[in-house]
Amino acid sequence: MSLPQIAISTIQAKTGIQQSRPYMRMRQPGPDMTIDQNVAGKLRISTTASRLYIDQTEAFADADVKSPLRRGKENAAKGNQKVMQFIAETMRHGEQLKKIENNTNALASVVKQRSERAPKSYNFAAVPEHMGKVKINYTPSELQFDADLPHVAIHVKRNNPEIQVPRWETNVYLEQKNNIHFSVIPGSAVNKEL
Repeated sequence: MSLPQIAISTIQAKTGIQQSRPYMRMRQPGPDMTIDQNVAGKLRISTTASRLYIDQTEAFADADVKSPLRRGKENAAKGNQKVMQFIAETMRHGEQLKKIENNTNALASVVKQRSERAPKSYNFAAVPEHMGKVKINYTPSELQFDADLPHVAIHVKRNNPEIQVPRWETNVYLEQKNNIHFSVIPGSAVNKEL
C-alpha cells in the first residue's frame, strides 16, 4: 500500500497601511492699531515793545541850544578861565613894570598890550559837528513762542498666529487573510479512518 501524497498550499496574511498626512496651515493676522491725537493744542505768542532812545543833547549844544544848568556850568568854567588869564596877565605886566628903572619903555608896552584887542577869527562849521554827537540806542523787541504739543496715544493690539495642525492618521488593516489548504494528489488513497 502506497503512502498518500498530500499537497499543502498556504497563503500568507497581508496587511495594508493607509496613511493620511494633511498639511499644516498657519496664518498671521495683522495687528490692530489705533491712533488718538488731540489736535487742539495751544500756541501762545508774546512780544515786548522795542525801544529807541535818541540823545541829541550834544547836537543841540553845537547849535547853542543848551539847558540852563549846562549853560551855567559852562559860563562858570569860562569865568574861572578868564580870571586865571587875568591873574596871569597881571603878574606878567607886574614883572614888566618892575623893570621900569632899567630905562625900558615898560609902561608904554603894558598900556599897548592892554589896549589892543585880539583879532576876530571866523570859521565854517557844520551843526552838528559830526553824527557822533547824536547817540542812538535801540533795543529790539523780543518774540516768545510757547506751544502745548498735542498728545498722541498709539494703541497696538497684537494678534496671535492661527496655526492648524491636523492629526496624522495611519490605518492598518488586513488586506488578505492567511490560509492553509490541504489536497490529495490524484492517484493516491487516503484512509480517513484511524
